[in-house]
Amino acid sequence: MTMIIQHISSLLHNHDCVIVPGLGGFVANHRASVIKEDKNLFLPPAKEIGFNRSLIHNDGLLANCISRSEGISFEEALFAIEDFVALVRAEIVIGKNIDLSDIGSLRGDAIGNILFTPATTNSFLPEAFGLTSFRFEPLDYNHTVKFEREIRVPRALKHKSSRYYWGAVAAMMAGLLFLTTSELKTPELNQQAGFLNSLQPTTVFSNTETQAVEIIEPVEVVQEEQDIYTATNNVKAKVNKSFHIIAASFVKQEPAREALQSFVQEGFTNAQILDDEAGRIRIAIESFEHRETAIQKMNSLRNMPRFSSVWVYRSKN
Repeated sequence: MTMIIQHISSLLHNHDCVIVPGLGGFVANHRASVIKEDKNLFLPPAKEIGFNRSLIHNDGLLANCISRSEGISFEEALFAIEDFVALVRAEIVIGKNIDLSDIGSLRGDAIGNILFTPATTNSFLPEAFGLTSFRFEPLDYNHTVKFEREIRVPRALKHKSSRYYWGAVAAMMAGLLFLTTSELKTPELNQQAGFLNSLQPTTVFSNTETQAVEIIEPVEVVQEEQDIYTATNNVKAKVNKSFHIIAASFVKQEPAREALQSFVQEGFTNAQILDDEAGRIRIAIESFEHRETAIQKMNSLRNMPRFSSVWVYRSKN
């Protein structure tokens, strides 16, 4: 019995009607998100499950799912469904309630009709995976917020009056004056006739080499600007991937990190943890720049039983 219930629950995530031949059909109705202002309660979108005892014909959906998942023939799957229906009806006749796990429960009334009570623990909506109801307090528009700003008064700079300070200033000015004089004389040496080659310009430039070392320092500043520009471009490139394929959702960081490590070991090297303002922690195994590409990847992953419930989430940049 448990095996049949699990397959019914799995099919309700991706189908709006699952018929159990001879028993009835479980029908899903989509419900949008709801805000109950009187209770300060927010309800996420979900599928509300109902039961129609008139839908008893075999459409092959449930039997085909059991046959493929359990590795048995289609006829054997039909026999398993018939045994399940017979057992359920026998239990209802003697007055027992049939627990269908996260789907709900079945029971009989006084005249022999089957009544269904839906469960509220599963939304059966892949797009709302991980979303739960929560309460919120109304905003108080009459509340006044006071802003305080700290003003800092700059301290007056104290000038050094020691003889060492003024001696250093004089030495620096003399060096700059000598450097300027050397630079002005250099073009004249280049324009003289060939007999000036006998002169020794080494004496002129030997003193300026020490000064030229100080001029090379701005090169490091240019390199830092390039690194900053490159890093900025890299950040912009990552931010553009705002469509994520969500494979799991948690409320605590520790199990989320363990799940992330497991996905990375399976080959999803781009997997990451996404946090939102509501405190939900989601595991994104793939991220894309365009919504169409993300949906194509989602449909491809849903062909695997483990990722049959993945969905696309768009983050705010």
